[in-house]
Parts: sequence; C-alpha cells; structure tokens
Amino acid sequence: MLSYRFYRKSWIELHHVGRVVVPIAMFRNKVLLISPVLMCILLFPFLAVHAAEKLSLDAAERIALKNDAVTIQVQAEQKSLNEQSVAAYSWPDPKINLGVMSLSADSLDFEQEPMTQAVIGLTQAFPPSGGVGAKRDQLQGMAESKGHAANNRQLLTLMGLRKSWLNAYKQHQSLRLINESLEVFKQFISVAQFQYRSGRGNQHDVIRAQLEQSLLMDQYIEMEAMHEAAVAGLKQWLGVQQLHDELDMQFPDIAKPMGRTELIPRLESHPTMLMRKSRITAAESGVKYADAQLNPGWMLNVQYGVRGADRDDLLTAMVSFDLPLFSGKRQDRTLAARKSDLVAVQQDLDNWRRELKARLDKSSAVFERASERVELYHSTVLPHSEQNTEATLNSYQSSVTDFNVLVRARLTELKSQLQFVKLNVERASAQVELLYLAGANQK
Repeated sequence: MLSYRFYRKSWIELHHVGRVVVPIAMFRNKVLLISPVLMCILLFPFLAVHAAEKLSLDAAERIALKNDAVTIQVQAEQKSLNEQSVAAYSWPDPKINLGVMSLSADSLDFEQEPMTQAVIGLTQAFPPSGGVGAKRDQLQGMAESKGHAANNRQLLTLMGLRKSWLNAYKQHQSLRLINESLEVFKQFISVAQFQYRSGRGNQHDVIRAQLEQSLLMDQYIEMEAMHEAAVAGLKQWLGVQQLHDELDMQFPDIAKPMGRTELIPRLESHPTMLMRKSRITAAESGVKYADAQLNPGWMLNVQYGVRGADRDDLLTAMVSFDLPLFSGKRQDRTLAARKSDLVAVQQDLDNWRRELKARLDKSSAVFERASERVELYHSTVLPHSEQNTEATLNSYQSSVTDFNVLVRARLTELKSQLQFVKLNVERASAQVELLYLAGANQK
C-alpha cells in the first residue's frame, strides 16, 4: 500500500481494476474516483523517482565513444595527412618573371641601346622522375595508418571502459557482501550474549564476535575506498559530469568471445596489425621517394624580350637540370636512412604479431580456467559454505560447537562469496580482452 497526504483526505490506496491501477480516496467517509489528472498529480513523485534511469554499461559505452578526445585527435591527423597527400601529387607552381634588361644607366632611355628590352618570362620546375607519386603514396600510407589507429583507439576505449566498469562492479558487490556479514555478526553478538546470560556460553564469545565485527567494519571502510577509486577510474572514459547518474551495478551482459582457433587468423586483420602494415607501405614509398632524388630535377625557363626602335623582339628558352654527382653525403645517406626505417617497421610488425598471439593465449587460458572455477563455486563451494554456516550455528546454539568454529564458518562463507565475485569479474575481463583481440565492437 502506498500512502500520500492530499489536503484533508484520510488515506489513498491503489486498487487494481482489471490491469489498470486506479487511485481511490476516502474523503469524509465517502469513496471518490479520482480523475486521471488528479491521479497524475498524486503519483508524480512516485513516478519521478522510478523514471530516473541508472546509467547502464551500454549507455556508458556510447558516451565514451562519442566523447573520446584521442579518437577525435587521431582522425584529425588522418585528415591532415590525406590533404597533404593530395597537395604532394602536383608540380611546383610556375613563376612569372617581369623586368627590363640592358637599360642605359646614364640616360635611362629605353631606345638608346640596341640590347635594351622589356622581358616577360615563365619558369616551371619539374621534380625528379617518380618523386611526386612516391611522396603521395608515402603520405597516403601514413593516413591509412592513422585511420587504423583511430579504430584501435575505439576498441581500447571500449575495453578500458568495460574493465573499469567490472572493477567498480566487483567493489560494489564486495561492499554489499561485507555489509550483509556485518548484519550477521550483529546477530552473532546477540546469540553469544543470550548464550552467556543463559549460562551456556562465556564472555569471550561475545568479545570475539564484537572483534570480528570491528574487523569487518575496517574491511568495509577499506573496500569503500577501493570502490571510490574504481568509480574515479570511469572518469577518464565518461567525464565527471556523467558520473552524477547512479550506476547500474548489475552484472554486465558481455558477448561470448570466439574460440582461440577462430581468433588466431583474425589477428592479422586487427587494427593494430593493419596500422603497422600501413606503416610498412608508407616506409616502402619513402624508400622510393629517396631513390627518386638520385634522378635529376628539371627546370624550363622561357623569356620574351620586347625592344623598341623597330628592333626585332627576342625569344629565349633554357632548360636546366640537376647533376647529382656528389650524392654520397645527401641522397645516398637519405636513401640508406629510409631503408633502415623500412626494416624497423617490418620488425615491429613481427614483434607485435608475436605479442598479440601471446595475449590471445593468456586471455584464452584465463577465460577457460576462470569459467571452470566459477562453475565449481556456483555448484559446490557456495552451497556447501552456506550449509556449513547454518549447521555450525545450530550446533553452537545447542552447545555442541565452539563459537570460534561458528566465526570461522561465517568468515569462510564470506570469503567464498567474495572469491565468487572476483572470479566472475576475472572471467568477464578475459572476455573483454578477447573481444578486443577479435577487433570487434561487440557487446
């Protein structure tokens, strides 16, 4: 029954008419059917409280992906490199030359000297053969690497958020279990005091129960600090303003990962692998660009000179090009450096492939063993520990068992419950790691 005060009404009940909840009020011994508008007014505080939804993991993931500054930064870097690649695939701008040649310095008379002329010219530089395309390919490879880095950052964000969420869940559940044990030890104190007053116990049992309760309170305070730290860990993913909402601390529903055999071939298409392969492509283009610098660059210069006094105009055309005769300290060194860069990124790819494989083996083993232990605790350890506590309590009340045995039984049950929560979180964390290695934004 829900009770509200409304002016001079004595009480209000919620009655079910079919499947519709209808408020009925007694006012001066008369039963009145409240109008829908009045019903909304009466129930608004109740509905407002229940309408406030807790922040779920699904909603937190959307917030984290939307607000991740690192992803936005890397995407901006990718866009910058794409623009640079377009700009690199073009020749230098031509140059216009305007001037006067062979003008008399004494008279400044344009028609006095036969070689005096007004000149307009055009100069166009041509880069070394193959250099423009290689530079474009190098920048495009770097841009693709940034794109894969952005995808990997999203996967890292999901993994980091989920692990932080699981850590907060573990501390939350641990607090709940310890708080329940505190209530149990309050009952133990009452039982010990009753046994002592009835002459079937001793004062040491009461003191022992109070001591264990104090130690549990200390553990509770310590766990509170760990819970606050775990919630603070979510701030890097959500932002402080998002943590004002209450967290939905139900155990998250995480997608079941693929098996190890299925995941091994997927490692080659993981964003971190694709990122390194794009770096190799960029490094290969860098080698081609450095090699192209050994080819001569060209420059075409065309000038047209206008002379006065009915003299013929003059046309000049010149071609100039580089002579890379002394390339030992510049072009050759640059080419050697780019080849070393290529070897470095190739080795980085091989090392990272082995690291991903090791992470897959470790996470798969943790997931499998944790799953076995979770099943063991669920089917055997927890039921037996609970039964052991109940049996020990009955024996103590019958003066058959010592109080220390009862305390150990309850603490063993609490330890089993905490371990069960820890194992569930450990298995879920391995799931999260495997989903990251699968390279999928799965939930």
